[in-house]
Amino acid sequence: MLHERLGKVFHQPLDVSSFTNKRLTINYRAPLERLRQLVPAPLEVEEIGATGMGMISQCVCDFHVTKFGRLPIPWTHTNEMLCRISVKVPKQGEWYRAYYTLRSDSSSRLLGFLGGHFSHFRKAISRFTLRDDGEVYELTCRARDALCNGFFRGYLKSLSKAKPVSTCFADIEEATQFVFQLDGSCGYHFGQHKLSFQRIQYPAWDLQFCHQADYDFSLLNYLFAAYDLQPEFDCVLFMEQVPQVWGSSWLYRADEAGLTQPAEAASISAASRT
Repeated sequence: MLHERLGKVFHQPLDVSSFTNKRLTINYRAPLERLRQLVPAPLEVEEIGATGMGMISQCVCDFHVTKFGRLPIPWTHTNEMLCRISVKVPKQGEWYRAYYTLRSDSSSRLLGFLGGHFSHFRKAISRFTLRDDGEVYELTCRARDALCNGFFRGYLKSLSKAKPVSTCFADIEEATQFVFQLDGSCGYHFGQHKLSFQRIQYPAWDLQFCHQADYDFSLLNYLFAAYDLQPEFDCVLFMEQVPQVWGSSWLYRADEAGLTQPAEAASISAASRT
């Protein structure tokens, strides 16, 4: 019921090209068995190394959509907030590293409508305010469903590749590899018992840690308490000026995914990450 409240999952018939201005991702570790409460059965929560922990994250960003398929469009701007869990998703006998979206909010009426009807991002149209003055990146979301309200303020002078004491990752490269060096994104339609997997074309990442930030996300607060997730703050990651292509995706039956155990599956080839 929670997933249906947060949004719907559908096909995405076209590739979507975008250019991200700034994205900050707030990351929390939580025990695998706790996070499994939030993930549909065909998916596996991805473990961070051998820690017994998985990751739930909240993204705040603004970007432009530049093309639908091969068709260039006038650059369409949107502010976004997105709550996600790092998972592995099965398709055609392979397991792919992806993120599973619990909720996504957009300031653009066009992109919010299209994303809410033609994607697996459980997208909704919400009101946003943005401040980006070179010193502070601040984004506020006022959703129709107050459960999805959010606030973030990051101090850009605190950006660096230096490792914060809170993170379990050895360095910025290891954090980047786990959180962002993925095969794509995924979703699950509970009514039809179908999965969705979308390949994403990523750039060569150049991320930094944001060492000073204030934030309050109603959905994260609710999930932490209602599901007793026992979260541990890990880090805030920052990127900017990033082109991406979000591939088309089609719903497929979970029992046709060719399931094997993730631990027994071969590692994903480098080609699958393009």
